Amino acid sequence: MIRKSLHFSVKQACCCLRILQWHLKVVPCKKKVGKQRTHRNKVAYGRASEGLAESIAEYLSSTQGSGYTPDHIASPVSTSSSSFKSYDTANHSPKTQRQTTIPDDGWVIEINSYGEGAGYGSGKAWTIYRVPRNMFEISKNAFIPKLVSVGPFHYGDHCYKAMEGHKKRYLLRLLGYTDDSDGFAESQSSSDRKQHVGLGSLVSRMMDLEKTTRECYSETVHNNKSKSFVQMMVMDGCFIVELLRLHRNSISNKDVDDPVFTTRWMLCTLQRDLLMLENQLPFQVLEVLFDLTKLPGQESVHLVDLVLEFFNPLLPRGKEKLKVNPNDKYDHMLDVFRTGFLAAIPPAADRVEDLVTDKSSDLLNCATELQEAGLEFSKSQQPTDLLNIQFDRPSGTLNIPPLRMDDNTVPLFLNFMAYEQCDRDAQPYFSNHFMFLDRLVNTAKDIEVLHNNGVINHELGSDKDVAILINRLSREIIYDANSCHLREPMREINLYHNECAKKCHVWFKALKRDYFSSSWTLASLFAAIFLLVLTVCQTFFSAYAYFKPPN
Repeated sequence: MIRKSLHFSVKQACCCLRILQWHLKVVPCKKKVGKQRTHRNKVAYGRASEGLAESIAEYLSSTQGSGYTPDHIASPVSTSSSSFKSYDTANHSPKTQRQTTIPDDGWVIEINSYGEGAGYGSGKAWTIYRVPRNMFEISKNAFIPKLVSVGPFHYGDHCYKAMEGHKKRYLLRLLGYTDDSDGFAESQSSSDRKQHVGLGSLVSRMMDLEKTTRECYSETVHNNKSKSFVQMMVMDGCFIVELLRLHRNSISNKDVDDPVFTTRWMLCTLQRDLLMLENQLPFQVLEVLFDLTKLPGQESVHLVDLVLEFFNPLLPRGKEKLKVNPNDKYDHMLDVFRTGFLAAIPPAADRVEDLVTDKSSDLLNCATELQEAGLEFSKSQQPTDLLNIQFDRPSGTLNIPPLRMDDNTVPLFLNFMAYEQCDRDAQPYFSNHFMFLDRLVNTAKDIEVLHNNGVINHELGSDKDVAILINRLSREIIYDANSCHLREPMREINLYHNECAKKCHVWFKALKRDYFSSSWTLASLFAAIFLLVLTVCQTFFSAYAYFKPPN
């Protein structure tokens, strides 16, 4: 017992001695660092910007035949021979190594390393999220990019290495260091681009936005140091900006000699990938790069218009074009494209308020039951009003915009809903729309009813598969019927069904639907009735002649 007590006392003494040694080493180190920090902070930002610009320039100079060398940099910051190794993410100042003794316990080291650069904050600045696991399980292919990675969530994945060469080429084109002029507007040459913007200017502005850009992501990005993170912002952002400009030229009947546009499958895949929630850059980053690379005379071109034009083929609407306010603030390109479908939704002030919270505010009957009650489904004639569902109670007609469900639209709708489920400022219009469809669809028979009336067109196999998909979506969506923008139409539909369900014409409609849906069936009925009348007449005259024979 005495031996154990003595052993414990020795361990305590050793621990106290270690703490004392650690204190004597750390405190002088902190004082020394504090004296040097003021002077270093004055030049650290310029050194970091120039160092990163040189790093990207060296990366770009590996392109054979581009004619681009680090000497082409036009940086507004002071030059320095210092490397980027001394650049610190938190305060743009040189790092100082602390001579600190940390216990060997694994969890202590892990907590200390996490606390140095982590911190979620309040989450108010989040605009780009990881897809919730329950929605991810619905369709994994809808949320994982196939061709290109944008942003930090999929950064560095070997699956997207092939597109890094295209990103490098588009950045060189944007800066004006290529012989191709397909990406430039008329009367615009590569020399104009060289004189207008330099790589150093882009890097400097991205460094200014690094902190706010990191705060836009719902997960702390540990695997991206400041150098690689800013490089990612420059490469990905310039790639998107130049891609949008090239697409504008391609739709204006101007041939674009570029592999992305000459390879048929590549452009469509890029359109799908760049509208995935996890594959986004903050729209502020794109706007800054777009404005920096905009030449005089192009002030009337808005980035939001280029975004809508680029993604329009995913949900074609004929001659109708989506429009958004270019002066509004948007989170990312997914938010811009989604906002284009919200114009037809009435403002909150125009909706019916102070409704009693009860079951009448939620749809209670499926499409087959509503049709049996006399309700008629009609396809809306305005294709841009994808979310504008209207019910005309006097005529009993439910107008629903046509919905196409295929390999392009289903992933798009899933990402719209994932964004609405994650972001509190995004009103759940698409989520409410698919919850409304879920109320209409219980079986494949309901899909058939909607398909026959032009409401749903799909290329996903059978009607049963579509019904299962819509029902599965509803189980993973957080839905509030009281705040739904379709609350009033659903209440009117329920009242109409309750009034008509007791009337006799419901039976006649069911009889017509089940037995006389074909014109040949109706003709056969009239023929049978005619023969029956003739048979009755013949029987009557035969009996009359028997009981009253002629004289």
